[in-house]
Amino acid sequence: MYSKAHYALQYALSLSYGTHEETFQLLQSFAYILEQQNPGTITDLQCADDGKFLYFFMSLWSSIRGFRRCMRPVIAVDGTHLKGRFGGTMFVATAQDGNEQVYPIAFGYGDSENNNSWEWFLECLRGALGHIDDLVFISDRHASIEAGISKVFPYATHTICCWHFGENMKKRFHRKDVADIMDSAARSYSEIQYDRHMEELRKLHKGAYDYAIDAGPHKWSRVHCPQRRYRLMTTNVAECINSCLKFARQLPLMTLAEFIRNMLQKWFHDRHTVAQSMRHRLTDAAHGVIQKRVEKCNYMTVNAVDWNIFSVKHKGKQWTVNLARKTCTCNKFQMDFLPCSHALAAARERNLDFTSLCADYYKRETLIDAYSVPIMPVSHPSSWVVPSDIAAGVVLNPKTKRQSGRPMEGRHVSSSERTTTQSCRRCGQPGHNSRRCSNPPMVNEGPRTIVPDDYRRKCSICHTIGHNKQTCPQKDTPVE
Repeated sequence: MYSKAHYALQYALSLSYGTHEETFQLLQSFAYILEQQNPGTITDLQCADDGKFLYFFMSLWSSIRGFRRCMRPVIAVDGTHLKGRFGGTMFVATAQDGNEQVYPIAFGYGDSENNNSWEWFLECLRGALGHIDDLVFISDRHASIEAGISKVFPYATHTICCWHFGENMKKRFHRKDVADIMDSAARSYSEIQYDRHMEELRKLHKGAYDYAIDAGPHKWSRVHCPQRRYRLMTTNVAECINSCLKFARQLPLMTLAEFIRNMLQKWFHDRHTVAQSMRHRLTDAAHGVIQKRVEKCNYMTVNAVDWNIFSVKHKGKQWTVNLARKTCTCNKFQMDFLPCSHALAAARERNLDFTSLCADYYKRETLIDAYSVPIMPVSHPSSWVVPSDIAAGVVLNPKTKRQSGRPMEGRHVSSSERTTTQSCRRCGQPGHNSRRCSNPPMVNEGPRTIVPDDYRRKCSICHTIGHNKQTCPQKDTPVE
């Protein structure tokens, strides 16, 4: 019955979205129409000598332009499994806009996460974006990603996701506290804070401390990173894309690409409309951060050194703020390009507009510009006008096939994320199981569950109340 239901579902999907064989053959024509409808879009289709599909890359011009003009130069890359008939892997490169929303840049499709596939994807990404100053990549600790970035983007800085790094520490040392301390050290803005957390980690678990040092603090900590990571410490923006495509990842490849294009079309339209209706000069997310920091200014003492330099005191600590250079000794100002609470307190002394201290990344006009170029739709294949040489191109099914068995609907959940509570099936109480239960069993009476107070066990051999068949004195008595 399960196989029959599975084949029925696959047949229904093929009627709605087309078969895998048909969409592979239409992939080259789809890429041509996509570039015609959205000039500047970059696509790349790679096939083997026998015509079998290898790789496909897609980066829409609206995303390319928006990232180059309006986004912080931090890209999160990740790979996720496809759940269709031929399996494979989808590669994702995403950024984050000034309103802390996911900003997709490029998508790729290949056989698996290996050195060749990641190097090909990163080369296509470099061809689409060109040279980006102070570029930072964030990923998990996959060796192929690190090798590809060092080869294709030698001028960029590769960092690792502090959440994934913390999960690796939990799995390796079976302790959550060491991962929490490491996360605090990774998010520290000053070396003093970083050293304090690392000393705490060293005293708590020397092995975890050595593991963090061997991994390279310049890869997972904010304060030791050669370039700015801003407020992006994880690959959550890439994981969000994978979650949005949970259903679409089982569809044929061309249908998946069209699903992504349609999703981005809606995102760009809706976010452009929302950005135009924002009431502040900053984005809503940046304005919220500034307001929380402004609340702390009321308790700070500000002393002017000159017109631009101030000494700010609070709770026995002192910081030096330079408004002209946009720096503070707490390092938040220059690392996030957003004024810290000390800088806001100093700006209040000079009656300066807080917006002038923020980078353009966080301003409403920049957000509007990021989504100002709409993504045009692609019509039905029956109306495509494609040159004969492209339409005659042959793209066959890839050699790879997905593994047998039912594919997972969601991602693998680590042991530290599982929140299971053991409960007894005999009495229903938490904290133990039925083998160690000494409570009377539950008795269901309609919607209520009642445990009788006078319950006592009854032997199934002699039918005497007070013991069971395991302790019955007559269990070895021969039956006449």
